Amino acid sequence: MSLEERKRMILESIIKDYVQTAEPVGSRAIVKKYDLKVSAATVRNEMADLEEMGYLEQPYTSAGRIPSQLGYRYFVDILMEKEHLSAEEIDLLRKIFMESINDWGEVVNRVGYFLAQLTNYTSFIIMPAMEVNQFKHLQIVPMEDNKALVIVVTDAGLIMHRRIDIPDTISPTELKSISQVFNKTLINRNVNEMKKSDLSYLRDKLNNRRILMDKVIETIDYLLNDTHDEKIIVSGMLNILNEPEFKDVDKLKRILSVLEEDEVLKDIIPSEVSKQVDIKIGAENRAKEIQEMSVVLTGFKGFGELGRIGVIGPIRMEYWKAAGVVESLSDMIEELIREKF
Repeated sequence: MSLEERKRMILESIIKDYVQTAEPVGSRAIVKKYDLKVSAATVRNEMADLEEMGYLEQPYTSAGRIPSQLGYRYFVDILMEKEHLSAEEIDLLRKIFMESINDWGEVVNRVGYFLAQLTNYTSFIIMPAMEVNQFKHLQIVPMEDNKALVIVVTDAGLIMHRRIDIPDTISPTELKSISQVFNKTLINRNVNEMKKSDLSYLRDKLNNRRILMDKVIETIDYLLNDTHDEKIIVSGMLNILNEPEFKDVDKLKRILSVLEEDEVLKDIIPSEVSKQVDIKIGAENRAKEIQEMSVVLTGFKGFGELGRIGVIGPIRMEYWKAAGVVESLSDMIEELIREKF
């Protein structure tokens, strides 16, 4: 249903005021605050009309009004202008990512962290499953306390790592030699393509370091196969504690139980996603577990697959800011993939 200009202006003012204050909005307050250039009585009449049309609701304890889910939907679809990151903010984040991070997993974690910080909601990034990962390069870096970092680079440019225990008798030079043997033998193979002859060759070459060799092979297997399933990275989970909607302990427990379980959250986040920002408000979410919340998400193209990035928060959400930041960081992830990986 189309609304006339004055009703649109009043609805937008009520939504923005309620999002900021979490208090029902009265006619006199928004006339003063938003310079509507009409009387409080006129605004009251318009608010009554908006309530009758389903865009506003009146809590039984208050004379003010709050937006309904239909009101939020009209605002998002018709009235909202996304608030993107500024050029200065984008340049600062780009500099951080480009100069200091070379590991793809760390990039994803940092993007999720900044998304949660910039929106004050809980952020999520769902990494797409990758069907094939071929071994491209391996490096074993000695660390303290008889440990080493096994770094594996794939054909897609992913850089992954895992710590392993090593004998205290092994030298950095020997670790370098072992890395060279693996690189020569396994380049351009995935784990399933490793032939018995490959393993026999490795055992012959590294016979005196059989235990270490088995650990490295196990690590390569783990790291390459770890990308075959979707993975979700969640940041800013405790931001929900700042929202008055979740002061009720039972409601808070319900929501946190969802946010804490990666597999549950991964399943209930909408999977139909494109490069357009999608906003699910309250009951629009098919999953009952998050029908007291809203989800703002979009897709990003990474290594030939489509991932998902977004935030989850209260229905009383700064949709304009959340949508803009999600879109900006989605674009930044794609840029990082193109330029660094």
